[in-house]
Amino acid sequence: MAESGQPVAAGATARASARLSLGRRFSAWASQERVFRLIPFIAVEAVFILVIIIPFILTIYISLLRWRANRPFEQASFSGFLNYGRVLGKDEFWMALGRTFYFAGAAVILELLIGFVLAYLLHRHFRGRRLYITVFLAPMMVVPVVVGYNFSMIYVDSGPLNQILAPFLEPFGIDPRIRWLSHPLAAQWAIILADVWQWTSLTFLIFLSGFAALPQQLVDAARVLGASPSQIFWRVQLPLLKPAIIIAVVIRSMEALKMFDPVVLLTFGGPGISTQTIAYYLWQEVWVFSKYSYGAAASILLLIFFSVFIFVGIWLLVRQRESVRRVDVDVL
Repeated sequence: MAESGQPVAAGATARASARLSLGRRFSAWASQERVFRLIPFIAVEAVFILVIIIPFILTIYISLLRWRANRPFEQASFSGFLNYGRVLGKDEFWMALGRTFYFAGAAVILELLIGFVLAYLLHRHFRGRRLYITVFLAPMMVVPVVVGYNFSMIYVDSGPLNQILAPFLEPFGIDPRIRWLSHPLAAQWAIILADVWQWTSLTFLIFLSGFAALPQQLVDAARVLGASPSQIFWRVQLPLLKPAIIIAVVIRSMEALKMFDPVVLLTFGGPGISTQTIAYYLWQEVWVFSKYSYGAAASILLLIFFSVFIFVGIWLLVRQRESVRRVDVDVL
């Protein structure tokens, strides 16, 4: 019995030794300089292919098919660019896209103005500054579902917002009971204001960081030369803040163009289609009407439209950085 157990133990030992030797050889090979430098590149490329390239290729493939969710995928037929023609020829698509740019433009402009003013007022050190910064950053941390629920209560006809506005509207003969969620124009601005309340914090944070990064020696030099506070702001601080402004515009525009949560939580695209953004439109076409190929074609077209917009923003950002760098070199 002992003799039969010895070969088994010897075989197990040999296999363990072989695995250990193989592990050592692999470790020695991976630790080589030429191999070690490729490991991060290979990992990044693998993640890029799995997360971005494969889903993107699959989306393009689906957009070239005629497929709905009520049919098996293997029965889908090739339709070429038919879906793209349907998207471009549909008025609802262009109306939703225009409405999205309207919402995003109004929201981003308000967020930039309010965030910039708040950052300008708080970039200097004073007592209680940290408390104000914490309060102004709090809305950004709130879950969008909670924001939508809170604003749905605020916008009720007999809710707190109309109660606050009543003393200011009644003297002018205006009905203070504004139907925020059932009137087309009021519903649009209800969504815009909800987005402004939550995401002004982000622009405020970007501008506050921009003020903190300003070269203090330029401000001090302008003050020594007799420049007034308004001249320092318009001729020194504001030109140097252009990169931060471009960053805020690009980041918030990218997010605002995907506006979906407040639409679903407040109006469901209504009344009618007056608050239907492009994200809600695609959600309805794909998940309600099961037009998967149509939705894939529309998403590819939107990717092209938005990529051009983002590319222009990044180009402006790089241009502003180069101009600021030239100003710094000239001053030094």
